[in-house]
Amino acid sequence: MSSAAAPEARIEPEEPAPVEAAGWSSLAALVCGHFAVDSCTGIFPVFKTIAHLDIARAGLIATAGAMAGNALQIGFGLLADRGWRRRLLIAGPLLAGAVTFAPWVGPYPALFGLVLATYVGSAAFHPAGAGAAAMLSRRQTGLMVGLFMAGGYAGFALSQVVFSNIYQRAPRLTAVLVLIPIVSALATARLVPRIAPVPRSRGETWRVLRQNLPTLARLFVLQVLTTGLNLGVVFLLPDLLQARSAPAWMVQGGGHFALVAGGCLSLLPAGHASDRWGARRAILVANTATGVVLAALLLRETASPVDLALVMAFGAFNGINNVVAVSAGNRLLPAQAGAASALLMGMPWCLAAVAPVVGGALADPARGGSPAVALGWLGFAVPLALASGVMVRSRRASAPV
Repeated sequence: MSSAAAPEARIEPEEPAPVEAAGWSSLAALVCGHFAVDSCTGIFPVFKTIAHLDIARAGLIATAGAMAGNALQIGFGLLADRGWRRRLLIAGPLLAGAVTFAPWVGPYPALFGLVLATYVGSAAFHPAGAGAAAMLSRRQTGLMVGLFMAGGYAGFALSQVVFSNIYQRAPRLTAVLVLIPIVSALATARLVPRIAPVPRSRGETWRVLRQNLPTLARLFVLQVLTTGLNLGVVFLLPDLLQARSAPAWMVQGGGHFALVAGGCLSLLPAGHASDRWGARRAILVANTATGVVLAALLLRETASPVDLALVMAFGAFNGINNVVAVSAGNRLLPAQAGAASALLMGMPWCLAAVAPVVGGALADPARGGSPAVALGWLGFAVPLALASGVMVRSRRASAPV
């Protein structure tokens, strides 16, 4: 094989080590923590709609908060690898619960403060949690990461439905949702053990990083593009459905639930496919299907259950990228699980967070925009993601587990 087609770092077949009972208990706590964090990060997009916030200002708040918070993920990932993992797993959900108090404040700067605190908590939790899940089984990294992400997707899917229903009854009662992060933090303190950092020399770390840098860079670009498109859809979906005269239950969380539920349903198949067939095939199939489904969604004119089916399919196919990229990064950098997860989760989310403010500006009716037009422009991320996927080197598939 020519050097131009040289395979990425290979993972040699090995006998799968069973995950011990204590490991499954830790994974359960990690899944609950992910549920708690993402049940909070999904709130602001629907709050801005049902509270009738200015869409351009709300987009700026969402983008600035997400970029500032997620920029810290690299730092949090390094701290996790240096022995701070458990403390970050406890503190992250507690900070993420700040946005549940959004109906208690009025001024836009105060809203930004709550959104920022939520994203900082999310940034503290995600690299530590994904790294801890990946470390439970080197043989089944994709499956462990997929299970961990399933908790987050479930929380994200339910976030808007639960928040909207509470808000419609009593806006200030939404603060009761902060109990979910508190319970998850207590579960983590009880079930997740202290994990000692893996000893390694700085020279060895840089050698491994340089060796795998081309593949990591391609996975990073893929994550920026697909995450940006996903954030744009999350932010504008309530407005897209409202513009099509959808029922209130679809606008106030039903559509969002379908979107994230689709992503959740694809996590375990994506993790298994990544473990068995490698990242490249999964990426190409996922993004081809994403482009077709998004085009079909945007070409519709009136709301119906078909919209929910298309939204769910979009979430399923686009969500494959996250599992595949994060598990591939953890395979390449097994001793730097927190840093690898931060590189392929936090930094892409930081850059992709520009999507809501761009989408909000493009959808602003005062400037002749609409949600469908805005999502059409954001959809150019799909062919670029396919190009990134083509350049990811093939990895020799491991034996079935």
